[in-house]
Amino acid sequence: MKANDSEGLAPVLMRLRGSVQHYQWGGYEFIPGLLDLRNEGGKPFAELWIGTHPKSPASVEVSGETASLEDVIRRAPEEILGPAVSSRFGSRLPYLLKVLDARKMLSIQAHPDKRQAEEGFARENAAGISPQSAHRNYRDDNHKPEVHVALTEFWMLQGFRPLEEIARTIMSHPELVPVMPDLDGRLSAAGSDPEARCDLLRDLYGIVMRMPQARVDDILTRMISRLERERPADKSGHDFWALRAARTFRLPGGHFDRGIFSIYLLNLLRLQPGQGTFQPPGVLHAYLEGTTVELMANSDNVLRGGLTPKHVEVEELMHTLSFESGIAQVLRGDRVSSTETVYRTSAEEFELSRIELSPGESHSRRAGHGPDCMIVLEGSAWIRSEPGSLLLKRGGIVMAPDSLAYTLESEARRATFFRASVPDRILSRTRQ
Repeated sequence: MKANDSEGLAPVLMRLRGSVQHYQWGGYEFIPGLLDLRNEGGKPFAELWIGTHPKSPASVEVSGETASLEDVIRRAPEEILGPAVSSRFGSRLPYLLKVLDARKMLSIQAHPDKRQAEEGFARENAAGISPQSAHRNYRDDNHKPEVHVALTEFWMLQGFRPLEEIARTIMSHPELVPVMPDLDGRLSAAGSDPEARCDLLRDLYGIVMRMPQARVDDILTRMISRLERERPADKSGHDFWALRAARTFRLPGGHFDRGIFSIYLLNLLRLQPGQGTFQPPGVLHAYLEGTTVELMANSDNVLRGGLTPKHVEVEELMHTLSFESGIAQVLRGDRVSSTETVYRTSAEEFELSRIELSPGESHSRRAGHGPDCMIVLEGSAWIRSEPGSLLLKRGGIVMAPDSLAYTLESEARRATFFRASVPDRILSRTRQ
């Protein structure tokens, strides 16, 4: 359909152009290389956004015209999203697809659930806080569960470690023992009672987040001075990342960022390409290094817990977090066919698939699939449909509207796609 039409036209494949976010922690080469751009100015390319978030929507190239994807869907939501998705999620794409390249550590953060996002967004609007304010917690009224799959070796923090591991780590760092001197005793008293263990972890995290800055500086000055002498070089150890964070995130006046404490409280993961994690609301996490494909609900709501010069509102974060602890779960995906691996989650807005095509292979999708957005990460391939076909090279992005059946066909060499879609269980439930 043409970008300025709203009804009565058959859907067609839509070539998209994502929008780039130049955050300071971004890399210089991966995303420019993906998009076949020369980064002559040496700007950081942190994220490529593919979606309709009003902060930075993708654009559509169709019938010789260019328009915002947000505007195009708003004019014809049922034709593009399909009746099931448009009736459930309205006239906006329910998910946001990203490619992310972390050269530096990102902030420690968590995301609100739907109710908290709606209430927080309305509260800050009523208080007259500008949407652009640095002290704004809620940029929109949506929650932000997210899944990601690593493209390179990827390091991250995710979820609170088992309490026994936290206790052992604190005891092996003399400088940290005064944070909660009675931790061992309280852990023994809590035993296996889930509620008592959550309360203990909530108290421990609350101490480090509410601690006076002078106390933070006193503890971390002594610990970081020791780490500077020892120079830990093993990325699989928390000390390596604590030292890197201390060198990277100094607050005004030379103060230490209290987010360094959280590095010892969270699971440290080393993901290989094809592995990923899921972040439901309330799970504290941080990306440390590497490139990844990320898919989330259509939101930009972030509550930060340190390792950032940006706003940190401790009590709102504490209200958001889940204080369950345990070993982080790594997603490896479910192989559902010879060409597709699906990374299933509990999210209703999205599902992420990796599609790999060897020369001569194809992958087909019947109509009624909801809105599908795809990006080529390796090789090149044709996407064919009855109204026409597009050749997608590395970095190429396309949307297939709901009612359009299509087939992906590799060219001369292997091609790898990532596809964002709406889970079939949601489409089926909504149709009933």
